[in-house]
Amino acid sequence: MIQKKTISIFIALLFALLAALIFFIFSLKSQIETRLEQGWFLPPVEVYAAPNSILKSNSYSRAEIDSMLKESQFRLRNSEQTLRSGDFNWGSDEFCNQQFTSSHCLQLRHSELGYHLILFDKNYEVLNIYSQKQDDMIDRLDLKPELFAQFYDGKPILRNFTPISETPLYCLQAVTAIEDSGFLDHKGVSPLGIARAAVKNLLSGRVAQGGSTITQQLVKNYFLTPERTFKRKFIEMFMSIILEAQVDKDQILEAYLNVIYMGQNGPFQVRGFGAASQFYFDKSLSQLNLEECALLAAIINSPGRYNPFRKPENALSRRNKVLSDMFTNQMINADRKNKAQTQPLPKNKKTELIEPAPYYVDAVYSELEKLGIDQNNGLKVYTQLNTFSQNQAQDSLENGLNQLESQWKSLKDKAKEGKVLQGLLISANLKTGGITALVGGRNFKKSQYNRAIDSRRQIGSIMKPFTYLAAMESLNENGQPYTPLSSIEDKTFTYEYEGQSWSPENYSKTQLGPVPLFYALKNSMNIPTAKLGISIGLSSVIDVAKRMGIESELKPYPSITLGAFEVGAMEVLQAYLNLGRMGNSKKTHIIKKVTNLEDQLIYHFKNQSEQLVSSQNAAVILGILKNTVDNGTGQLARRLGFSRPAAGKTGTTSDFKDAWFVGLTPQYITVVWVGYDDNTPHGLTGASGALPIWTEFMKAQHRSLPVKDFIWPEGVELLEVEAKSELPEVVLDKEPESFNLIFKQ
Repeated sequence: MIQKKTISIFIALLFALLAALIFFIFSLKSQIETRLEQGWFLPPVEVYAAPNSILKSNSYSRAEIDSMLKESQFRLRNSEQTLRSGDFNWGSDEFCNQQFTSSHCLQLRHSELGYHLILFDKNYEVLNIYSQKQDDMIDRLDLKPELFAQFYDGKPILRNFTPISETPLYCLQAVTAIEDSGFLDHKGVSPLGIARAAVKNLLSGRVAQGGSTITQQLVKNYFLTPERTFKRKFIEMFMSIILEAQVDKDQILEAYLNVIYMGQNGPFQVRGFGAASQFYFDKSLSQLNLEECALLAAIINSPGRYNPFRKPENALSRRNKVLSDMFTNQMINADRKNKAQTQPLPKNKKTELIEPAPYYVDAVYSELEKLGIDQNNGLKVYTQLNTFSQNQAQDSLENGLNQLESQWKSLKDKAKEGKVLQGLLISANLKTGGITALVGGRNFKKSQYNRAIDSRRQIGSIMKPFTYLAAMESLNENGQPYTPLSSIEDKTFTYEYEGQSWSPENYSKTQLGPVPLFYALKNSMNIPTAKLGISIGLSSVIDVAKRMGIESELKPYPSITLGAFEVGAMEVLQAYLNLGRMGNSKKTHIIKKVTNLEDQLIYHFKNQSEQLVSSQNAAVILGILKNTVDNGTGQLARRLGFSRPAAGKTGTTSDFKDAWFVGLTPQYITVVWVGYDDNTPHGLTGASGALPIWTEFMKAQHRSLPVKDFIWPEGVELLEVEAKSELPEVVLDKEPESFNLIFKQ
């Protein structure tokens, strides 16, 4: 009786285990089918930088031109070679002089861009650009947009999907020879391989070898995690058998060759043979020869250990083992094997990719969400980012913050306590409003908080120009229009409102009495600015600020004239860009257009202009802000070597928690902020904290641009002011003998 009961229990347990196994298998089968229905790979979101441009009248070095063209996939040829699509060459200096009376000349040909001839003077300033398509001279040549970031499921991955039909036979043979010589014979799992791995694992006392087939490796990479446990191995084996029952060998091998991890380029995972071919050999997979295919197959086992750039001895030994295995499996003969084994490894000609503009990319994704654009089916996002400007912005901010912490003892002490001095930098093209660089913090890996688009800080004296711009639309107490030489009072006063008293103070803690309007603005004086704003009406100041681009809530308190309210850096950028455009608006923007992966247009940014304030009034203020850079609170930029025509304004909050500088040239506008996230006072002014960072960046930003001044609108005139005859004695010792200002006619 007991024996029968035991047998019954055993049978019941057996059926229960069988039922559990069947459920387990069907669960795995369902999981595989669900994933396969979605496709082997999630479609990517590809982010493109703005195309590099060669502009008439700009100066370049020959190396810069070569670099720009090579980034756009052009090939350099010598002057004797036939110029095919995608080629460019430099003519000899003698030829250029005889044929075109220029010192240097360059030709390029492209299937989309057509044929172009570019003529340079001896300093490589562009004299003329000829376009065959337009049969005429043009002012600029825009090259192809550069793919600078590619994301799969939000992760930075380099992948160049290559179908098995375009994969060289040598690559297919090399992979199967070294990774799974019985690939064509087994059904997903190799019993011999498992037995061999089991023996090694028992001897070592740990999971030292997996004995995995290519199918198992695909399952691990695509469906599971890389953890080394017996449970994961057990699931992997069953899934491999199920997968082989549903998908043919070609599909499995194709997916494997496109998903396998092949190394790291900076933050990018190099996934698949297509991307690995570009990374290691700088050419497409279809162009690889025997020894190159063998090297890629060698790398699979451990991309770190067999990296040909960092561990060439390991890589060479492993590559030659692959070639030997191919010979053993009768895939190549002895001569081919011996010749391939003598070939050198590739040299590392690439610079490691830096983080793909992480704060800029974060802003791109934020903008896509605001636009309601679905990312699940893959996108091509064309931005206004300039890769040189972005890299320079990141370097300038990091270098500047490091320098501040090394120069100022108080900041150094705070750094030792763990307080991180932060900053942001945003730069835009003044003509188009396109944001060419955006850095929202010191280090994205340590802080993903994007201060450029998400933070709101007090802007301090950055607000003052809009108070003065409002005055340009008003009349003084005598019923006369304000001019840069209008007298305003620098004398302590108290303003009573809503049961409160408010008395502003100058940064210098002194008062000068009556001072010229331009002097008060360029030297960022608080008392005369506040008195001016109150006299013309705080509602007028708010109205002008709103028109110019400040979207945050503004209340008619007197401190508004001095920027005692919080706004975002993008609002500051927008307001000053409109000012720099003489009151004519252009919307700042990050994304130019979005298409699907088949290049069908989903979104295109349309930038319309509107005159927000009188161009003459805006010009008067901009003229004063030029004096700010030349001999006002922003003059440190001149001492640091920035000599181009520029206008700008420092911003310092009364409690020294925020330091700003916004400055613009006729080509670019850039905003910089420095501070602590927790509002700890740092003791920096806009001039000492933000301005040096702005200067380093803008010097690099203008490296090849022609020197230009602002183009002043009709109805104003640029006049030279003689200090002795035009200014009160109280400011004479602080001013140059003569300087220029803009006046309305």
